[in-house]
Amino acid sequence: MISGRPTIRTIPTRVLGAAGLIWALAYVPIHVYWALGGTSAPIGITGAQSGFRAANWGACVVIVGAGLTCLSLTRRWGEALPGGLRRGVAWVGGLCGLAHWLLYTTFCALRVAGVVGYPIDADASPRQLRAFDWANLGYFELWFGVMGALLIICAMRSAALDRLSPRPPVRPIRRVGIAASLAGLAVLLWGVFTFDPWTFAGLGPAVLGVGLLLSFAPPKNPRPGGADLAAPPNRQSLNHQE
Repeated sequence: MISGRPTIRTIPTRVLGAAGLIWALAYVPIHVYWALGGTSAPIGITGAQSGFRAANWGACVVIVGAGLTCLSLTRRWGEALPGGLRRGVAWVGGLCGLAHWLLYTTFCALRVAGVVGYPIDADASPRQLRAFDWANLGYFELWFGVMGALLIICAMRSAALDRLSPRPPVRPIRRVGIAASLAGLAVLLWGVFTFDPWTFAGLGPAVLGVGLLLSFAPPKNPRPGGADLAAPPNRQSLNHQE
């Protein structure tokens, strides 16, 4: 007896994008609170660090951008942006998120376990730092890990869908633009993590802006009437289930 191939059940593409957006937005309120001058003294967050409030506004932009990136990779309107740019942003953000989660989770776990000691000359007391480590292990760093995974999963799903449709070759100028955009994003993220407003509000966006301009360079030989190549019917089986 010949049996059919087993059906592989996967999470719908639209659900992945929505999950990415919701998970991202859930991390915004605490950053808005800190950006407005709020403090969390029990875990040592007093807002006294230079650039702290500005960095939290920058973090809000990055967080919302991460959620919108997931959505753009799983909705048809996202195809207005170059696929390589959207997936590149997702991979850069995803790898940064996973690295952040892995490194800080390991560090916090070592301090909580007593393998690494707490400094006694820091702005926060050892008790506050220990509470901050538990907050990282319980939610803050977990957010980075899940967000990083969602960005990469959405990027991989988008790449799988694009392989089902014929695409014109990417012009070299657009490749340069995508590379510059990703470099600008990396600089912006570095500025947020280091609380450097000039980096995340100036240099990073400037490089990113130049990259975006190059990424949207018009095609060398546009199709008459701007018609898009038709996608094969089986794209719908993996995609948006609209």
